[in-house]
Amino acid sequence: MSALGALQLVVLAGLMFAVLAGVLVSAVAPRILAWVQPWAPRPRHRALVVTAIAPVLLAITCTLASLLPSLLPLVWPEHDHCLQHDDGHLHLCAVHLPRQLGNAASWLVLVLGTGWCAARALGGAAKLRRAAWISAGLLAQGRSDPGSGVVMLATPTPICVLVGVFRPVVVLSEGLVEQLSAEDLAVVLAHERAHARRRDTLVRLMARVTTSFMLPSVRRRLLDALELAAEQSCDELAAASFGRVRVAEAILGVERMLSARLHGLRPLAEFFGAHAVAQRIHALLDEPRGEGNTVAVTAALALLLVLVLAASEPLHHSTESLLGALVH
Repeated sequence: MSALGALQLVVLAGLMFAVLAGVLVSAVAPRILAWVQPWAPRPRHRALVVTAIAPVLLAITCTLASLLPSLLPLVWPEHDHCLQHDDGHLHLCAVHLPRQLGNAASWLVLVLGTGWCAARALGGAAKLRRAAWISAGLLAQGRSDPGSGVVMLATPTPICVLVGVFRPVVVLSEGLVEQLSAEDLAVVLAHERAHARRRDTLVRLMARVTTSFMLPSVRRRLLDALELAAEQSCDELAAASFGRVRVAEAILGVERMLSARLHGLRPLAEFFGAHAVAQRIHALLDEPRGEGNTVAVTAALALLLVLVLAASEPLHHSTESLLGALVH
């Protein structure tokens, strides 16, 4: 019996379901994007977050569902269905481990799949490490302003950025503050503090990870739509205090000033006026949009996951058949 062979089968099954879930969500995502486009920013953002995490939830659920029938004999031995198969049948089972490792083709698929995941993870980690280094240096150069709770940089270059994931901090430059009116500065701070309360940087990082197996073109559209919804949500929160026209004027005015984007900081930062400025201004000058039905998106995903778990028996046998064709 081979525990390594069983681990190989589980990892192969997980990779297979990750790819299938990514393709499935990629096929559905354009329809969801079109459906939620007329919604107000905040419910649209929530619906897009649900869509972004769907590939990982679906892949994990499918993997667990395919393993569930093989785990039941550990509790109820009479449910050991493996005894119904002949010795040549592949067992995706915690009780009846495979007798040998898979063939060269299965190991090639495993190495390529895990290698691709590792390369993506290392690339993302390198960007985050560089961004964290730049972030630490930026905060070390500034001084905390007790009155506003922001970090001020002693530079004439206009800079406005929200730095950090778990404890975001607003960083402004003296050059920007000197050029802004008191009301414009208040709008900027309201927008960036809204990002901080909503943990938008953390959500964006999570979405980039959970959509890794989606088709690249659809993934880009989904992530762009998610970021636009986050920016517009913060615009709306600022507009609740200062008015929609005033926020639009501040966005346009500040965006023209900001020349420094601090290259390399993006994974851990939110830049004011750096994304879809024209769309944000048009949305603020138009009539407010109606609320959407976020519950419907969440309920649809939950129903799909329940159906997958309910179909664990046929899914288990199908997975065994597919893996058997690969490893034999």
